[in-house]
Order: sequence, then C-alpha cells, then structure tokens
Amino acid sequence: MNTTSIYQIIHQLKRLQTLPCVSSIAMHGRQVRVDELHAALDERGYKGPRPSRQLKCMSVEVINAALYEADPMHTRCGENDSKNEYQTIALSVLQNIQHGMVMEAALDQALCEIFGDHLVNGEQIESVIHELVGMSAG
Repeated sequence: MNTTSIYQIIHQLKRLQTLPCVSSIAMHGRQVRVDELHAALDERGYKGPRPSRQLKCMSVEVINAALYEADPMHTRCGENDSKNEYQTIALSVLQNIQHGMVMEAALDQALCEIFGDHLVNGEQIESVIHELVGMSAG
C-alpha cells in the first residue's frame, strides 16, 4: 500500500463508490475496502478532499440527486426546483454501470446522448462524480 500514491487511493475510492449495487456480502466487502483505503489516507496525514467514508448504493435516485446538485449542463434545475430534470439521464447511467461501464464513461455517454458531444466535457463529469461520492475535505 505504501507505494500507492494518494491520487491512486482517491481514485480507487471513487471507483468503489460508483460501482453498481450487488449482494449485501459484496457490499460489505466493498465497505471494508473503503475503510482500508481511508485508513491509508489517514496514516499519511492526508487532509485534502476525499470521497465519503460511507459506501452508497448507486440507484436512479442517487444518480439523479447528484446530477441535480451538480447541474453539469447548467439547465438551472436548482433555480427552477426541477428535481427530476436529469431523471432520464440517471436511468441511462444506472443501466450503463449495471452492464459494466465505469461511471465516468456512463455519465459521459448519457449526457452526450441528450446534449451532444460538443457540450459535454471532463469538468462536468468530474463535478457529478464529486457529488456522487460525497467528495469532502478530510
């Protein structure tokens, strides 16, 4: 673990946080791994932004809420209190990750299908990922 960089640990945490739900035994195993990775960050004295310590189960509701909060396409859904603005996209994302696609690719594909490739970029995807994983300071 000592040769793993802080960036790699955070990336692993993001990946674990955005995998689709599976059996409760597998989810328990994931939570143990999340705890181990956070312990590695703690051992190194890392105080920067990191994903939540509590594993989430990805669902349409969780993904939709993250899209609503991040509003990656600047639809002003928050100002308009349109909480289901991204519901169709959330469903597509969930289906994509359930079929083995990583979250970043699933978000990119779903957003591009609705808004077009020319309007979607990595910064938007990252803002949604940060919402999904509960990215916060130490």
